[in-house]
Amino acid sequence: MLQAIVSGLILGSIYAIIAQGYYITFVTTRTMNFGQGDFLMLGALVGLTTLGTVTSAGMNLFVSVLVTMVVVAAAMAMLGWGLERGAIRPLGHVLSVGWILSTVAVSLMIRNIAMLIWGRNVIPFPSPFGNEVYRFGSVGITKHEIFVAICAIVIMACLFFFLNRSLLGKALAAVAFNPDAASLMGINPRRMAVLAFALSSALAGVGGILVGPITNTAFFMGATLGLKAFAAAIIGGLTNPLGILIGGLLLGVIEQVFSLYSSAYKDASAFLLILIVLIFMPQGLLGKKVKEKF
Repeated sequence: MLQAIVSGLILGSIYAIIAQGYYITFVTTRTMNFGQGDFLMLGALVGLTTLGTVTSAGMNLFVSVLVTMVVVAAAMAMLGWGLERGAIRPLGHVLSVGWILSTVAVSLMIRNIAMLIWGRNVIPFPSPFGNEVYRFGSVGITKHEIFVAICAIVIMACLFFFLNRSLLGKALAAVAFNPDAASLMGINPRRMAVLAFALSSALAGVGGILVGPITNTAFFMGATLGLKAFAAAIIGGLTNPLGILIGGLLLGVIEQVFSLYSSAYKDASAFLLILIVLIFMPQGLLGKKVKEKF
C-alpha cells in the first residue's frame, strides 16, 4: 500500500502538470485544448528522438536531458501558438463551441502524423538515469521517479511564481478577470491567449518526457493520459491551480491503490472519482462556487 501511494504521488504530479495547461487556457480564453493528450504524446516521441540524438553526440547526461526538455518545450509552444491562431481564434466569433471540434481535429491530425513518422508499435523509452532502484524500507523508487518528483516540484513552483508574481502572469490574470478592462490598461488579450496556449502546450510536452519512461510510448498514448489530466482539473477545480495540483495527486494515488486489487480497476477508479466529485461538489474540491440566475 505504501509503495502504491508513493508511485501514485509521482504519477499524479505528472497529471497535475498537464492539467495546469487546461487551467491556464480556460481562465484566459474560456477555451481549452482537448488535444492536450496528443501534445503530450508528441512531446514524448520528440523527446525520445532528441534525447537519442544529443546523447549519441557525446553530451553530458544532465546537459542532454536539459537540452531535450528545452527543445520539446519550445517545439510544443510553437505548436500551441499555431493551434490558437489556426484553430481557436478564427472560430471565436463564429460558433461558441466550434473550438472544441477544431482542437479535437488538430489532435487527430497530430496522432496520425505521429503514427506515420514513428509507426504503430510501442517504442521503448529507456530512462537516461537507468533502472537502479533505491530502497527506503518497503518502498522502492527509481532514479527516474526521483527526477520526476524534483521536476514536478520545480515546475509547479515556477508556474505558481509566474502566475502570481510576474508581470506576464498578472497580465494573464487581468485578462481572465476582465478582458475589456485589461485591454484598456494596455494589455493585448489576443497576445495573452497565444501565450496561454503556448505555455499550456509546453507543459504537455514536458509532461510527455516525464511520463514516457513510466508508461508505454506510442502514437495512441495521449488519449487516456490527456483525459486523466482533464479529470484531475475537474476534480481539483478548473479555476484553482492549487486544487488542480491536489486533484492530480489524489487521482494518481487512487489509481495505484485500486490497481493493487486489479489492473482493470485502475482506469475505472479515476472516472468513478469524477462522478462522485461532480455529484457532491460540481465546482471541484477547491473551485469557486458560482451562483446562476435563471
